[in-house]
Amino acid sequence: MPNQLIKENSPYLRQHAGQPVDWMTWSSSAFEKADRENKPILISIGYSSCHWCQNMSRENYNDSYIAALMNRHFVCILIDREERPDLDQTYMEAIRMFNQPAGWPLHAFCLPDGKPFWGGTFFPKENTEDGIAPWPQVLMRISEHYRKQPTDLIENANNVMGNLAHTNHAKPVTGQPWNSSLLINAVQKICEQHDDLHGGFTRAPKFPSPMKIDFLLAISESQFVRTDPTIQKRISKCVLTSLDSMAKGGIFDQLGGGFFRYSMDRKWKVPHFEKLLSDNALLISTYSRAFRKYQKPLYQKIIQKTLNWMFNEMGNENEGFGSSLASELKGLEGNYYLWDKEELDFVLGSEVSTSMRDALGTIDHFPNQSILPRLLHSEEFNKNEYLDCLEKLTRARRKRPRPELDQKRSASLNALVLRSLVDASLALNDLNWLKKAFSLNQWMEENLLGENYEVRPIFYPNQRLNQKYQPFLDDFVFWAESLLYLASVSEINQCGSSAKFLSLAEKLTLRAKKLFGDGRAEGYFFSQSTLPNPPPIRKKFWYDNALPSGNSSLLRIFCLLFSFTQSKEWETEYLEARDGFPKIAKDSPESIAHALTIIAEETIGIPIIEADPQTFNNLLVNFSEFPHRPIIVKAANSEVNKLKIKGENIKLDTTEELWNTLYS
Repeated sequence: MPNQLIKENSPYLRQHAGQPVDWMTWSSSAFEKADRENKPILISIGYSSCHWCQNMSRENYNDSYIAALMNRHFVCILIDREERPDLDQTYMEAIRMFNQPAGWPLHAFCLPDGKPFWGGTFFPKENTEDGIAPWPQVLMRISEHYRKQPTDLIENANNVMGNLAHTNHAKPVTGQPWNSSLLINAVQKICEQHDDLHGGFTRAPKFPSPMKIDFLLAISESQFVRTDPTIQKRISKCVLTSLDSMAKGGIFDQLGGGFFRYSMDRKWKVPHFEKLLSDNALLISTYSRAFRKYQKPLYQKIIQKTLNWMFNEMGNENEGFGSSLASELKGLEGNYYLWDKEELDFVLGSEVSTSMRDALGTIDHFPNQSILPRLLHSEEFNKNEYLDCLEKLTRARRKRPRPELDQKRSASLNALVLRSLVDASLALNDLNWLKKAFSLNQWMEENLLGENYEVRPIFYPNQRLNQKYQPFLDDFVFWAESLLYLASVSEINQCGSSAKFLSLAEKLTLRAKKLFGDGRAEGYFFSQSTLPNPPPIRKKFWYDNALPSGNSSLLRIFCLLFSFTQSKEWETEYLEARDGFPKIAKDSPESIAHALTIIAEETIGIPIIEADPQTFNNLLVNFSEFPHRPIIVKAANSEVNKLKIKGENIKLDTTEELWNTLYS
């Protein structure tokens, strides 16, 4: 008999609908059942394209004996993290408090009221060499402890809840004013964490760190960096090594474009093969900014190939974009992307040299010595032979069945795409991408915007059931932030358009302030106070994770709204929001890189160009030659070009003069 999940729209939840586990959704009925039967709650959180989520499901949830243990001793709740990011982030933060690795699938063991007392991520079915306890053993130990010593678990849960409440308040009681020296401290600390040999800012497994790179790119425009050759060279080393290594490694799909989720090794060679819309949108923006600064053809190629992948496989500007592409095909991870030696021989033919086959990149992590094409250095190979190999492999791969796409259209994730299109248009000097941003925003307004500027956070094409999804902070602020990016340059494409985008951004921001504001302390909550079936605690999230922090995005919104309108109200909002970050900036700046990027940009100064439409055409000859700085282009009934930095008006007539003025 199917469990409750058969009724859901989420493909992740429906994947578990036929299992012997009595899965329930996050609902009042689940908590009532746990309370009535005096059982702890077992929460599992994941998403459809996650390899380890699928592996956990195959090994454990499909096993009738293990399912019986779960049903007998727990009330089991399954959650799609993209539908309920509030629960995902809350329990993720709690699991870290148990000194457990955080990732997906995420498992939280809770009291009947949902308060977590322990948790972890993936658990194998049987003993393995890595020492992780088998799932059946974990289930029995926890259920026995709950029966015999529940007070220990209640104490654990109460301590966790106290810590979760404490982390809502980023600013200490005594207060700490913002000081620009915190930016210098952040540069030094983030650069110290960099792997100078292979790039990246962590040990393996390695994740792309677009927010950290964005901060280094932003601070590189400051007078502090520009007058210090040593720090300037250090920043360039970090940015270029990381971006080059990712672009040339296995984490980038050299055939179809797009980045995989993360690399299992230090060298970016062996990826996990899910592709997320969010990762790729953020990385398009980062490579776009880096291309504007360094003019490396490799970055231009990465931007273009990732955009092409996104529009070929994830969606388009008239229908929105799905959230993720599965890592598996026919139950095997990477099956769509990898090649064994026999396949390679058949596809490439005998005319391809042995050295070229070897150079394509063997991965011994997977069975049968699989090959994943990598980008080769020009001195390593015959360029024509290499390109011919890639073309043959690309044609052959297109004949394979494709990995499954999670069709859910998320407001927050599509907003990141909107921003990436603006960044790519500037970097590639291509108005077509800016036009696509116009169209995507139009689709979002038609499908994701409700009455009173309420955002519809999730949209499923051909929705099976009319489920109502509650919006969260990111749905409002990512969209507003992207709209302001769009408004800052939209006049180049359509005269008078910036006013519309600015107006919508302002209204979304005001709505977010009403729904998520605290009123008594700094920062904004992630969920509404009226949210049905809320998490065990209402949280504020300050740190960047896979996505930027919503509180960080609000910094940029307030800053840009002030730049556009010169309203003191928005300036005050920005300064008050910034006051929430000094302590974190001092203690762990790497965790708030998105906020630091915005603060750096504001500190350096956001230029405002005012000119008539004809002057735009004369002045903005090539976007990609512009400095790597946010620039606001405003229409003006004047024949004189003006550049405003920190409120000063400066006349200029040419792009060269603009460049010199920005760097004077």
